[in-house]
Amino acid sequence: MVWQRGIDLVVPLWQGGDDVRVAAGAGALARLVPAQAGRMHIAVSEGPRTARDGVRNLDTVAQTTRGIRERLAHRSPDSVLTLGGDCTSDLAAVDHLARRHPGMTVYWIDAHGDLNTPGTSPSGLAHGMVLRTLLGDGHPELTGAAGPALRPDQVVLAGVRDLDPPERAYIAANPVTALGPDDVGADPARLTAGRPAGSPAYVHLDTDVCDPREMPAVSVPAPGGPGTAAVASALAAIAAHHRVVGVAAAEYTPVVEHDEDRLSRLLGGLDLIGGV
Repeated sequence: MVWQRGIDLVVPLWQGGDDVRVAAGAGALARLVPAQAGRMHIAVSEGPRTARDGVRNLDTVAQTTRGIRERLAHRSPDSVLTLGGDCTSDLAAVDHLARRHPGMTVYWIDAHGDLNTPGTSPSGLAHGMVLRTLLGDGHPELTGAAGPALRPDQVVLAGVRDLDPPERAYIAANPVTALGPDDVGADPARLTAGRPAGSPAYVHLDTDVCDPREMPAVSVPAPGGPGTAAVASALAAIAAHHRVVGVAAAEYTPVVEHDEDRLSRLLGGLDLIGGV
């Protein structure tokens, strides 16, 4: 059964990671995932490729995020699918749904923590700050006027392995659940431990969570990840345990040679496509 949602967003935003290849990834994902309800394609302007306040391409990322926030506020969907470029593509969707579903668990399925701030990021790339922004510590033009969207105890990092020292320090000091690649592969049900059955959940899938030997078509490959079958099983376990209200897929670079069936398996784990 294909997951039913209120709106689909196709967001070819690449400036958060400064890798234009992921813009095509949004369109490729949209071709793989059948449309449901309304499908909205978000226009992304080029904008100046400069850094401001420690964030590269801040103007474009902030403008796009504001535009998505306005559209979501107008339509007020109860559930959202984002087919994105980089990880900044679903910042507005997580924010919107977290306020619609208080206490929503956010599964950040990613090789990276995305927990840097403008002051700690070694690269200044916004896609490495998204989760921390949702936790209230991002650039004020990205956090939004309503304050933090999430509390640390709502967040489950899964498959994470490539962390900067400030990100490790944040995890150590806060009640974020962080599960490495072995945890994902050994027992998918471990991801949902302690979370009420049937409660709302959001799943952010960065395709780089998978081992790049199996899924090389990603923007920032990180060795040592779980296989695509293990990740698909983990995604299915989340979908079976929770009432999924939001999903995002991001950081896919279709120009890199890869086995598209493995990507389809991941999408099938979240019931985005049938017959997998």
